[in-house]
Amino acid sequence: MTETPETGEIDLDHITLTGSLIAVSDHVRATAAPATADLTRRAADAQLRSYLEPSCFPEAVRRLAMGHLLVLVGEEDSGRRLGAIALLSRMSLAESTITVLSPAAAASELLTGIEYEPGRAYLLHDWIAGAERSELVELARKLAELGSYLVVTRSGAPSAAVEVELAWAAPDPGELYDLCLSAFDLRAGLSPAELTRGRDLAPHLPTPAEVVRLAARLARGEPPADEVAAWFDTKPAMGEVLGVAALAFAHRLSERALDAQLARLERLCGDTARRPLAGPLVGVEDGLVGFRAPHQRGQVLAELVGRYGFWLWQPLRDWVRSLPGQGAAVQVRAAAGLALLARHSGREVRQEFLEVWALGSAAEQVAAANVLSYMCGDDTLAPEALRIVLEWSADPRDPRATVAAVALGGGLAVRYPDDCARHLRRLASSGGPVASVAARSLLRGRRRP
Repeated sequence: MTETPETGEIDLDHITLTGSLIAVSDHVRATAAPATADLTRRAADAQLRSYLEPSCFPEAVRRLAMGHLLVLVGEEDSGRRLGAIALLSRMSLAESTITVLSPAAAASELLTGIEYEPGRAYLLHDWIAGAERSELVELARKLAELGSYLVVTRSGAPSAAVEVELAWAAPDPGELYDLCLSAFDLRAGLSPAELTRGRDLAPHLPTPAEVVRLAARLARGEPPADEVAAWFDTKPAMGEVLGVAALAFAHRLSERALDAQLARLERLCGDTARRPLAGPLVGVEDGLVGFRAPHQRGQVLAELVGRYGFWLWQPLRDWVRSLPGQGAAVQVRAAAGLALLARHSGREVRQEFLEVWALGSAAEQVAAANVLSYMCGDDTLAPEALRIVLEWSADPRDPRATVAAVALGGGLAVRYPDDCARHLRRLASSGGPVASVAARSLLRGRRRP
């Protein structure tokens, strides 16, 4: 370390802390691409290979063709992004490439800060800024004059801007499952029983993405049955539930390290009886304990959220909050687990962990930044991570702004490079502890490939 950080400043010269930040950012960089990268027609066609138009699609085509701007409003994971791409692909365009805009773009930027080209397609997915009705109407008029098209997607319910908004709905899951089987050319390689079992499961899955993943598992030769739900259906003992719950936040630790963390959790629960972590979901590979299949980690968290209440989550919450103090290896694994939990309980993750850690020790602040980075590896969670960081960094005097500055140089910079660079420059020029952290995040970002 070169000097003692100011109060409220995260020491980015600390080798262990910085090492965890780099490792998490590299993981996101290896698994995700910039969210604002332009989309070619070839890439769009590949994504639409297993797309099923919902019942509202014909009306959406008509509205977009007439108005040139359409805001698709609905639940997350309802297929809004693919719906937007499919809609733009139906328009008469001068060039088939779709320009993808930042979800943080303000109404003023959409109206005057973007040089729209005639006959071009634009996509703004998971919009987090919002606009007044008059601004949207004016934007639609501007696009119509140019013969360009913009589809925006956002969560929530339709607003008063009925001229440019449309309620979006997910396609029928059973029909989507059948389409995926045809698109993935699976029918010939599956037994009738496997096909029927998958068809029976599809209508009960919560999102179109889950239906597509079910078909993808079949394509890899994996069984269609949900082995995680089946295990929880056996009503396992509390000790076994605690074991897999702990593993979800301490995945692929050594047996000795995991045993030490389990002992801490069991003491919080008032249960000192030691039991080995075992069962059909758990395996050991290269001396590290983990779930037998990678997707089981997220499924376990989904089952824990859906099936268990205070008696499990209160001690588990306290235990997870303590993990940043257990060393970098444990802290990184806890951050990854919380990012997975955010898919099923985003408010819990923000209120009980991110907000607490952002005001805590240096290790806790780095853990919060790493959760936000890991969230950027998920297309649905990345805009929410951006929303949180922009809120924390709006006032450079906010003590959470230093954590935001770290996160803006991490996984967020992979997904939203231009937004992150702009806000880091703003923070770096603001003075105080956040300025130093922002400047170092900018420098670290320039050094990464």
